[in-house]
Amino acid sequence: MKKIAVLGAAGKVGQLMLKELTRMKAKAEIEAYGRDEKPLSCDIAILCTDDPVSAVLAEELKDKAGFIIDMSAKFRNAPAVPLVIPEINADTITKETRLIASPNCTTTGLVMALNPLKKKYTLEEVFFCSYQAISGGGKKLIEDFNTEGSFYQANCVPLIGSLQPNGFTSEEMKGLNETRKILRLPNIKVRPHTVRVPVMVSHSLGVTLKAKEDFDISGIQALFASQPGVICDGKIYTPKEAEGKDEVFVSRIRRDFEDKNVLHFWITFDNLLKGAALNGRQIAEYILENF
Repeated sequence: MKKIAVLGAAGKVGQLMLKELTRMKAKAEIEAYGRDEKPLSCDIAILCTDDPVSAVLAEELKDKAGFIIDMSAKFRNAPAVPLVIPEINADTITKETRLIASPNCTTTGLVMALNPLKKKYTLEEVFFCSYQAISGGGKKLIEDFNTEGSFYQANCVPLIGSLQPNGFTSEEMKGLNETRKILRLPNIKVRPHTVRVPVMVSHSLGVTLKAKEDFDISGIQALFASQPGVICDGKIYTPKEAEGKDEVFVSRIRRDFEDKNVLHFWITFDNLLKGAALNGRQIAEYILENF
């Protein structure tokens, strides 16, 4: 039986990963390890660790694990490392692949919605404003939020990650770089603005998309719904409905009233599931089923 080792299993993502792996159809032996523990060998190692720890573990495990799935941001922009959402670009994984990155949670929801539109339209520019849940900031932010007088209570904070020299945050740059890489659209313009809001679970995005062609509004709902893992059925969805669900929910679709090449819509999804542990589990399943 194939063996999957989860490293950083005591953390929130690690705990969710262990839970997700029990949902796999493929059979595998699951082993849990702390940040400072390593398996002697395994078929798949899933790193639920931060960037510095993932960098060390990826090097230490390269001859001990058949495949390594990293949930941190460390390797996402490395040209030789596939950045994978299985419903979109599983084909970037081959039997020679040794290291695979899972994308940022916000990017995941965005590209799940953009991917079906990419098949019909020439996507030129996407603007999004994110409304990101407290749980996306990890254990420390959750503790801060639950402390009386927290800056994040009853507030919207337009600063996620570290400020970069260009004035954008690291979170916003992830949205730009990862969207281009996953969709294989190196020239699409991505204009991000990320905001932390007082919601515990589920990220949301208000999206404005520009294409080369006019949008056929009569067929847009069906086009969104054609993407596996996306629900678009005419209802309006909020973070409450998305919490605990596997899918990305798209609603509030409307074509711009002045420019037929512009489309506006709303996305919400559980950032701890499709935005993290579920996507990692799906990558592991793909590997078990194909290699």
